[in-house]
Amino acid sequence: MIQLSDDYLDDLMVRMAHHSTAIEGNTLTQGETKSILIDGYIPRAMDMRELHEVLNYKTFMPFLRDALESGRTLSLSLIREMHKILCHEAIGSVPGEFKKIPNVILGADFETTPPYMVPAALTDWIANLAAQLSDATDNHARIEAICRQHIAFEHIHPFPDGNGRVGRALIVWSCLESDMLPAVIPVERRKEYINDLNTENLAALTAFAEELQRQEAKRYQAICQ
Repeated sequence: MIQLSDDYLDDLMVRMAHHSTAIEGNTLTQGETKSILIDGYIPRAMDMRELHEVLNYKTFMPFLRDALESGRTLSLSLIREMHKILCHEAIGSVPGEFKKIPNVILGADFETTPPYMVPAALTDWIANLAAQLSDATDNHARIEAICRQHIAFEHIHPFPDGNGRVGRALIVWSCLESDMLPAVIPVERRKEYINDLNTENLAALTAFAEELQRQEAKRYQAICQ
């Protein structure tokens, strides 16, 4: 498994917190996010929901490292734990609970999985991801499998809210569990990312993720050398 030093985890935490929440509309800058998470200082008056959205990554990163190092594998309970941590005091529904009423993705031309089918669909999703990663023989096949399942996860849309940030956290989880550096989707390329999801363009999303992994490798080396 990739060695997760404290410095690298801190850097990854700030970037995940900023970019993943900003993709969903959070207005905090990366500098403000770093101030909150690393320096323990709230630099200005801000919306409490936005504050909690980034603060939740302070709990999530130790959870991520502990789960990976202890050999936990993906399960319904682990995904619900991720959601509970990442959405604490940041959504209107109960964090960690699957949706009870149908939800939609604005502008999407497909229906998300009905609530009663979510546990079975997500169980199949976990098994499919594991099978694809087991069969993969190189980095390209592994990241392609992760991207394919990311698209599928967003189609299931298992929670009332927070599906995007959990789905992107699962990309990071799956990369690290597969001994690869993660792909952190930058908010500056939100339109490209959303378009790849909306059009189910697996080839484009995979190429995008591989580009991000190459950038991550340079960052990892600079921090951990």
